[in-house]
Amino acid sequence: MKAYEIPVSLPAFKMLKRDYGYTHFLRVDYLYIKKKGHRSNISESFLKAPGKNQLMITIICPYASPDRLYALARMIEHTFNQKFLLFVEAAVAHELDASEAIRKFMDKYDLAIEEFEWETAWKKWQRYRKREKELDLIPLW
Repeated sequence: MKAYEIPVSLPAFKMLKRDYGYTHFLRVDYLYIKKKGHRSNISESFLKAPGKNQLMITIICPYASPDRLYALARMIEHTFNQKFLLFVEAAVAHELDASEAIRKFMDKYDLAIEEFEWETAWKKWQRYRKREKELDLIPLW
């Protein structure tokens, strides 16, 4: 096992702490990510230093290439985005206003406006809702 550091956004870091018990490191026993292509120039520059509103977290796993670490960081961000969208969708399905649902989500994860801007969250919700309407999916619940 080896320790690596990957950058994640502050909201995703708070999700890791609250939902998955992240304290000092995250242990990944087996990392299987299918290679889609060669993008090492993106992944290596992404892993060097955290960007704006990001911080480095420690991942302990068997050998992982920069591509796999990049995919893991993107997967953590995707998990946060899916939790956000599903939370708002469930709240709207239960007769709550979307703006109030976004505020409750921000309160749930203790997110400040500087970390997760309300306008960005609102636009993300609008794009998701538009995409779902275009797909015309029937909900299973």
